[in-house]
Amino acid sequence: MFTTTARLLASICVCVSLIGVANAQDTKLAKLLVQSPAPANAIAYVHVPSLNKLMSDAEFSSRLTDNVNDIWLISDLDLSSLRPRWEAGYAMMKSAPDAEKIASATGGYVDSIIGTPVVWSPRQSYLVPLEDNRLGFLRPANRSLLSRWIQSDADISDSSYLAALSKQPESYLSFMIAADVRNLISPVPLAEKLKKFTSLKSNQPDSVASTLASVKGFSVIIGRDSLGQCIFTIDFEKSPASLKTIANELLAEILERNGTAAPEVLSWEVKSEGNQLAFKGAITEASLGGLLNIFTLSTEANNISNQMIKLSDSPGSAAEQVAYTTKHYFDEVNKTIEQVRKHKSQTTGGLAKWNDQQARKLDAMGTLNVDPVMVQYGSDVAELLRGNALNVRSTNIQAGKAKASQGLSSGSYYGYGRGYGYGYGYGYSDPNSSADYQRVTDAYARGTAYADFRGVLSQIDKMTASMRRQMTDKYKMQF
Repeated sequence: MFTTTARLLASICVCVSLIGVANAQDTKLAKLLVQSPAPANAIAYVHVPSLNKLMSDAEFSSRLTDNVNDIWLISDLDLSSLRPRWEAGYAMMKSAPDAEKIASATGGYVDSIIGTPVVWSPRQSYLVPLEDNRLGFLRPANRSLLSRWIQSDADISDSSYLAALSKQPESYLSFMIAADVRNLISPVPLAEKLKKFTSLKSNQPDSVASTLASVKGFSVIIGRDSLGQCIFTIDFEKSPASLKTIANELLAEILERNGTAAPEVLSWEVKSEGNQLAFKGAITEASLGGLLNIFTLSTEANNISNQMIKLSDSPGSAAEQVAYTTKHYFDEVNKTIEQVRKHKSQTTGGLAKWNDQQARKLDAMGTLNVDPVMVQYGSDVAELLRGNALNVRSTNIQAGKAKASQGLSSGSYYGYGRGYGYGYGYGYSDPNSSADYQRVTDAYARGTAYADFRGVLSQIDKMTASMRRQMTDKYKMQF
């Protein structure tokens, strides 16, 4: 059960700014929530140009597509895995989406549901071209769910928490995600898990568990000023004031134990007002990437826009189209490799999280009309990155066990085992010995992790050079 809490908090280690109130009729999210085809427990919004500017200002290596203006969605989110059971929403494209062209670009087909032209995509999505350059998305491709969404005229949302947050004015937002998590956590098993946490200090596990289990929901909002000024908010049924003094350390330990370390949370400012905890601080590239990867719609919008560009730019013959799309795929994989190479993680846990995110990004790339050998290359690169993430996390887990063992046997005693006939002995304990051992353990874990990472990059470079030569020779164009 506590893994649920860890995953929940790991996914929301980012930021918020400029929380305001607006009329629901002025917001895209509020309208979408009212038209939900089924009860939703999560909402998200991305204003792509603003977020890209903030990422550029922060010198992040990653970017979102320039061919989409904004994205807004609702979802039934599996909070134990932070994966959507279903997600529905819209992307505002830079040009009008056309059903026939989208079907051709994705390898899908045009269908009609309740008189509305829709495109079925082999990526198990429905795409719905609409007026005003809007493109609707539904994933998975559930026909009955899509029909309910198209003709929805009743508000079936039962979350007042999301209804209130959906009223945030988009003009202030670069990114927002919020989730209703009522009745998610049981305090009984959670209290048992918390007994092993060092961040609790003198706080009783039962008391901390009782507060954490009363969580109602969380929201993350990034404004349009800076990624360095952010707030992550958690709302509870009861006051979390008793957690304020340990909030940073507790959050950091939850994330570390879950293998998604976010060391930046230790420096965040934290405030407790009423039944709310609000963290304020800077977001790292890995944490922001983790949030953006919870849902697939941003990736889908990026893939659709890229495929439409390839369709319009590529030559006419089938062989020439394969050559063009294969080279585009190769270029996109290499952009991801360079982002991996340039990324700076403050911890090995952050490195693992980033590489796992990039592996998933590669997995989600479109492969229509791409040479199968090139597709295998992309898959191999993803597997190497995913393997590195797994190795790093395994090393961190072993290091954690070693440190715990060192802490239990930290005393160094001198003298007789039984002193003066009382059985207590005499001597002294060296408090620095455990810390010294633990520093050595940490250094060893870091060295092992980065050595494995460098080895993975070396393998990828060799694969890339070989693939470049092979494809250049095959298609008679420079890859």
